Amino acid sequence: MIAFSFTRHLALAALAFTTISLHAHHGHDFILLEDWHLAAPGKGHLLTNFEWEHSGDGDEYGLAPSLMFGIAPRVALSLDVDFRDESDGWNYNAVMPAAHFQVTGPDSDLPFKVALSVGYQWADGAAGADGEEPADEHGDEHHDDHADEHQGGHDHEHMGHDHSHASSVHNHDSDALMSRLIIERDFGATKAVFNLISVARSDGGASWGYAAGVRHKVREQLAFGIEALGDFESHGWHELVGGVYYEPVHSLTLKLGAGFGLTEETPDFTLRTGFVWRF
Repeated sequence: MIAFSFTRHLALAALAFTTISLHAHHGHDFILLEDWHLAAPGKGHLLTNFEWEHSGDGDEYGLAPSLMFGIAPRVALSLDVDFRDESDGWNYNAVMPAAHFQVTGPDSDLPFKVALSVGYQWADGAAGADGEEPADEHGDEHHDDHADEHQGGHDHEHMGHDHSHASSVHNHDSDALMSRLIIERDFGATKAVFNLISVARSDGGASWGYAAGVRHKVREQLAFGIEALGDFESHGWHELVGGVYYEPVHSLTLKLGAGFGLTEETPDFTLRTGFVWRF
């Protein structure tokens, strides 16, 4: 009888542990989004994201390594570096230090979790780095038409090397203050996240947009999801990506996403991969 009771309690404990592992999230669970979870104090996250964007204007490749380190409960700092494959090969493009805050704690009574990230991106000074187009013989009228054409047009992510998306939340080319308000809720093994994105450029312009996604864990090590990123402009950047997230060990997550653009400002096809190593 005692042996049966002990076995039953052991089985219940194992089931509880399995349930917790199945539903647990560790941070950086998405490809286009930021979520509520941060590196714990004294711990770190190393990320690397690679992207390939294909459109009628050609292909563009990007590589963005990032390091996050927890410095206090509910506070972390990060550093992102962006590289682009251009006509003369891979080049440094931008760097962005950022601070991340969990507005609501893990024991909050609210039905959702809230976080905030704020960073400043320094671009390398390439064309369009401040959201400006070079002057030409067509004068200001041509400049205004070109800017309007690309209004609203990342991640962290463009339609070929001749296009600038400085007026979009999908911005790698401008000196800008970048912020995300993050709202997250878990529904068992399903995680839903929304990001409100703000990009305030050094030239005085600003862009607003969104990122939203749902991620469902089908097994302890495997999850599927769908994500979207875009501007609050109907003709701006709007991208939809389906993702696969695989966690071979607790400290490592591998991510693969493939998608397409919904407007002329976005590529015909996008492929995004990356990993997160927690240490």
